[in-house]
Amino acid sequence: MSQLLEKYLRDWVQKQYTPNEADYLFTNSRGKPHRSDYVIKVLHRVVAKLGIQTPKGVHVGTHCFRHGVTTELLDSTPIHVVTKLMRHGDPVVTLKHYAHVVSKAERDASERLSNQIGAQLQPELESGPDLESVSVKSA
Repeated sequence: MSQLLEKYLRDWVQKQYTPNEADYLFTNSRGKPHRSDYVIKVLHRVVAKLGIQTPKGVHVGTHCFRHGVTTELLDSTPIHVVTKLMRHGDPVVTLKHYAHVVSKAERDASERLSNQIGAQLQPELESGPDLESVSVKSA
């Protein structure tokens, strides 16, 4: 959890949390979890208040958060770990839905590797013997 999220969550718990029998974090006035239709209603109000416009036919729901978290995780977390966290039965399921993210991660990893190799070669290129270019004929 990020430090910023932890700070906001701790602050909220101190000011808003009401202990309850089932140890739910977010509850209604009766100490029960909020109904999903209520959460969606509040989410739609927040999206509208923030001025976020969605294309016609695009549904904004709680699943968007799951997709966002998965996308962020895949940027720096091994696929088998993301699969387990998302409770997918198989990495194939994760890859099927998030292949576009993995492709970006692969490009980024390739770029990082190239930069590391370049950084190691740079001193040799600057102080080493002159390098001759060699032309290679293709068959």
